[in-house]
Amino acid sequence: MNETMQRRRKLVETDAAAALIGEWLGDGDLLALGGLFKQGRPMALVREVIRSGRQDLKLISSPGSGFDADLMIAAGCVAETFLPAVTLEDRMCPSFRAAAEAGTITAHCVDALSVVGGFLAAANGVPFQPVAAWKGSDVPSNNPLIAPIECPFTGETLFATKAIRPKLALLHAQEGDVYGNVRHLSTMTYADQMIARAAERVIVSVDRIVSTENIVERSRETTIPCIYVDAIVELPYGAHPTGSFPLYSIDEAHIEHYATVAEAVRRGGDAARPQLQAYLDRHVRRTRDPQAYVDSVGGAARMKELENEAAEL
Repeated sequence: MNETMQRRRKLVETDAAAALIGEWLGDGDLLALGGLFKQGRPMALVREVIRSGRQDLKLISSPGSGFDADLMIAAGCVAETFLPAVTLEDRMCPSFRAAAEAGTITAHCVDALSVVGGFLAAANGVPFQPVAAWKGSDVPSNNPLIAPIECPFTGETLFATKAIRPKLALLHAQEGDVYGNVRHLSTMTYADQMIARAAERVIVSVDRIVSTENIVERSRETTIPCIYVDAIVELPYGAHPTGSFPLYSIDEAHIEHYATVAEAVRRGGDAARPQLQAYLDRHVRRTRDPQAYVDSVGGAARMKELENEAAEL
């Protein structure tokens, strides 16, 4: 038996990926999401989390999050956030804002350095990452991830950000093979590689599966090797409505529609809530099949528009 045949296949079908999320993520667990702001967010997998009915989750991400975090909060899945930035870039995230203002979630005050440092510590198998950059700032007084320490060699006062080891990480990339080798086609891998190394379990969605031969021939382009991936699932347009450059662009119109509905709930309370529930029913709860989701957001014609837009960038 040759080396390729001995490798463990990690490619799973959509239903199996949903089952793994249910198995590997419990109520109250720490969930990490990859991507950055409106690019490369694992939206299809996020929708599976919402459909699983998980509650009281602790949510962490690369330093910049937005639509995916807001959607999970709108669906009632989240109890705590460790998110340095939560924004739709051109406007605030309405469900996050409403929940933080009402106190229905605990939005911890963390910065990018503490989150990245925590991922780095977990990835390297150590309990904390020393940091000097917070000297003279108020960051340590409000950040639950960090604490002062004394250097054992010089006696200098430093700070430690504790290791962040998510129970499950959900990531999205453009390509991968059946063994879980992942390739981001853009240079914007954000913190995905570090998150993959830090988490206990990792599920990656990719827009397309390519041959292992193709991965081997272009091995230097592999961004996350299979040793850090527990399952990989082929989900075309799996990042929508965020972008998956260079394959398709951000669906700004869809995000704006959601934000308008969620903002109406924030401003109007229960009177506007049926509109948000209708959004969740149409685009999340009734779209277990990936094609059903694509159909719900405009079908092949809309996806082609986003592909053409990305090609022009």
